[in-house]
Amino acid sequence: MKKDGFYFLRVYPLVFMLIVTLICISIVTGLHLSTKSRVDANENLFLRTTVLQAADVAVPEDFREVNTLFESIVSEEDSFYKVSRADGSISFVVPTEGAGLWGLIKLMVGFDEELEELTGIGIFAQNETPGLGARIEEEWYRTQFSGKQGPFVLVDEGAGDSPDEIDAITGATRTSRAMLSILNDVFVSGPAVVRGE
Repeated sequence: MKKDGFYFLRVYPLVFMLIVTLICISIVTGLHLSTKSRVDANENLFLRTTVLQAADVAVPEDFREVNTLFESIVSEEDSFYKVSRADGSISFVVPTEGAGLWGLIKLMVGFDEELEELTGIGIFAQNETPGLGARIEEEWYRTQFSGKQGPFVLVDEGAGDSPDEIDAITGATRTSRAMLSILNDVFVSGPAVVRGE
């Protein structure tokens, strides 16, 4: 074979790239198919954990216990979750989403039986800046919503004392405002979803 011929310069590189591409695609496809069930199970577990957090239910450490607890106290309705709490009360958890700084923020928002105040929130997905906006997943931030009533106003981090005040995250103004907007929207629409309006 000539090293300066048409076949060596034009066809051989194309055939080589095609073979390498097919091998790589086969490997990636095999990995995807072999891990798909585990990825789906982990996503389902994370969803269940987020629903329990929003309902202000203590989440067990063991994933098997999370699934058992979820199946025993949560019923999935058309567009919300109904959670029977240990004290005999009911929480309604409504999924919602809104635009954050870098993408969608997906969360679960829990309401009390009367649909007048929040029981908590759970962050299902977010793409906010690590160390800044991503702090919305931290426990101190999530737990501040228990007992709050909207419409909400934003205050400095650590200053939210009244039922309508939520703490902003220092250095994450856009994420804090995005969360304020999402929560004010769901505080109006969430009860309507549960009532079937």
